Amino acid sequence: MGVKKLRSIFMKYILIVAVGILCIIFLNAGLYMLAAKTNVIYPAVEVEKLVSAVKEDLQTSSKFSPDELPSFIEYARFDLSGKLQQSSLDAAEAELIWNNCIVNKKESDTPYRFLLVERENDIIILRYRFTAQFSNSVFRKIIPTADLLMVIIILIEVIALLFSVSYFFGKYTGKKIEKMLLVTQKIKEQNLDFTIESSGIFEIDQALNALDDMKIALKQSLTEQWRANKIQQEQISSLAHDLKTPLTIIRGNADLLYDTPLNEEQKECTDFIENNSIQMQSYIQTLIEATKSNKGFVLQVQSVNTSDFLSEIRNQAKGLCSIKGIFLDYIEHYETSHINIDRTQLLRVFENILSNAVEHTPENASISLVITEEENYLKAVVRDMGKGFSSEALNRATEQFYMGDESRSSKSHHGMGFYIANAIINQHSGKLVLSNDKVTSGAVVTIQIPI
Repeated sequence: MGVKKLRSIFMKYILIVAVGILCIIFLNAGLYMLAAKTNVIYPAVEVEKLVSAVKEDLQTSSKFSPDELPSFIEYARFDLSGKLQQSSLDAAEAELIWNNCIVNKKESDTPYRFLLVERENDIIILRYRFTAQFSNSVFRKIIPTADLLMVIIILIEVIALLFSVSYFFGKYTGKKIEKMLLVTQKIKEQNLDFTIESSGIFEIDQALNALDDMKIALKQSLTEQWRANKIQQEQISSLAHDLKTPLTIIRGNADLLYDTPLNEEQKECTDFIENNSIQMQSYIQTLIEATKSNKGFVLQVQSVNTSDFLSEIRNQAKGLCSIKGIFLDYIEHYETSHINIDRTQLLRVFENILSNAVEHTPENASISLVITEEENYLKAVVRDMGKGFSSEALNRATEQFYMGDESRSSKSHHGMGFYIANAIINQHSGKLVLSNDKVTSGAVVTIQIPI
């Protein structure tokens, strides 16, 4: 089966409609002629002939017999003075046709025609419709003119024809278009291992060919992306494994420090090294597991004591600030005793955000961490005394590998800090908002976690 253009298909259906209309006209014309031949219908010409014959009969006959009149003729018989003697009409109508014919000399009054028959002793006025009409009086009362019925029938038949042709045309083209919709749906679902079949319509095939090119390009792009992601995952996994060794050394040396005499400050620093090393080992293990799965890390949500969790964050913040000699302004106000979170991952979030704040805050300055409970969520706000976020960073800082903001670029996070933080918070159905302080112009990071 060859490929057709929509124009040729459309012209085919137009031709079908034209032929169908002609058939309807000829069929109804034939039926009309048959009805006229069998005297079911009196054509207009035949009506005029019958009326002329009646006039001749009336002029030559001394007697008037209404029964001899064709059923479509109405009459009123008057004496020579205009008094009504006999009529098939009521008195008012009889008076009206007298005025029209005798007084006003009118031969017609739409939709009727009048015929005046003047005889020796009386005057007869005939009223009739000069149009095709049924011989049957019942039909004639329902439809005064047979031509009207034929027009109605033709209109109904033409409408039915148009509806039928439109239905089949729509059904035919709809099946062809469904192929295109099916292709787009498969592409949307990234199901790209299929062959596109021809629709048989030139214009639709052009669209299908374009979709086929899109499918091939998308498949190539996804394949390349998959390969790049695989290489990236392998590199990250390898790096994570490599980090285990220096961490083991750090923990080992921290354990050795515990065996030596330490003052209170040295012990606090050693605790900080030990605790954060353990935390880093947990992060590395999570990263290794994430690189092995295409779905990334999976939250391990559990009920956590709020006070204990916030205490860990406070100690984390104090330890980060102490490295750089930065003052920590910590405020907390909450009532909820427990929250359902992945403790490890949220600690990771706060570590990233707090370390970024400390990194961009000058020495001997301060950062603030305010924890509050508002409505149905726990809110944490971190403010630093740095240069703040650029307008670009406010929109893109949570993108993976974004390092465009030189004033806030971290040498250690490589564009991953806010991306990771945002991903973890989103998995908690929370919200991460970046802004700048209107007074100090420093960066403000707001975290909202549902309670």
